[in-house]
Amino acid sequence: MTATAPPDVIVVSAQELEKWGCPHCGFQSGQSLASTGGGTCWICGECGRFSIVLAEGLTESPIEIDEGIIKVGGNAHGPTLQEHPRKGIPKHGTPDERPDQDGGEHFRVRGIGRDRTPGCFVCGGEEELYHNIAAFVQCKASGERVVAMFETGVRLDYRDFEPNRVQVKVGACDTHRPNLDRLYELTGDGVINAERIETARSC
Repeated sequence: MTATAPPDVIVVSAQELEKWGCPHCGFQSGQSLASTGGGTCWICGECGRFSIVLAEGLTESPIEIDEGIIKVGGNAHGPTLQEHPRKGIPKHGTPDERPDQDGGEHFRVRGIGRDRTPGCFVCGGEEELYHNIAAFVQCKASGERVVAMFETGVRLDYRDFEPNRVQVKVGACDTHRPNLDRLYELTGDGVINAERIETARSC
């Protein structure tokens, strides 16, 4: 695989990335473009800048940078490990902010699909595959507050390796799919609150 990289690539250890975040801005999460031999091409989720992250014990990147071209695989010999440029500065994540509406939370719906949820948000039930809204929330604390607005049928989807991609999953059975459609419409502006949930449940 080849791709374009900036000339001043920073190479840090996975342990220091976990402690101090992006070596450019300190943001706590991003995404991997490609991995090989313990090295990962990593893009920050906030500033969008590129770094190489090495597994414990590696001091040389198995990902080569040749005149701005990233080469993965083969006998590539890339830049060497360096100390994290922001060492000692705490990493940061998405702030726990709320929208202007009283009692509301950010709730960026992705659409309606199917997923496992602990029942239907209208009638309850057992955990299984339901019609489902997946929505990104501001952070883990915000997602927990959204889940607390429901009586049933909702779960928080939080993963330690993606702390800034937190989702809430809301389920509905076949009978109450129209209620889920109504909730989707009501939250189309990116906000959810208890009043909108009750409106959708009782429609």
